Amino acid sequence: MADADVEKQVRLVVEAIVDALNAADATALGALLADRPGCMHIGSDPNEWWTKQELVDGIRQAMGSGGQVRAENTETTVHSLGDVAWTEGRGRFINTDGSEREVRITGVYVREGGEWRAAQSHASLGVPNDEMFSS
Repeated sequence: MADADVEKQVRLVVEAIVDALNAADATALGALLADRPGCMHIGSDPNEWWTKQELVDGIRQAMGSGGQVRAENTETTVHSLGDVAWTEGRGRFINTDGSEREVRITGVYVREGGEWRAAQSHASLGVPNDEMFSS
């Protein structure tokens, strides 16, 4: 478990990332992502492997398109060691028709210039083992 101050700070970053994604706010999102080589953000779609710039550019392109899906964070656990923190949690994607899909989320956060930023994130949709190879 993380130090209480670190936990609070990282939770605020997690929520701010969700807010920026839902608002399609590329500037806010960019400020929350680490500026390090090798940082990756992996979405639930098999083609979603993004660097910081690719993710920010994708959000910038989505601006004004009236996105179909909203993200919601429902549970996050924070751990830390020095200037590195990691999270695991659950959330959901909510479609404009009200349908929902649970999502699993992990992240790695680093302290840069005194601020916590996401260096890695991963969202996945759980598939039961017995359905893994079903068509």
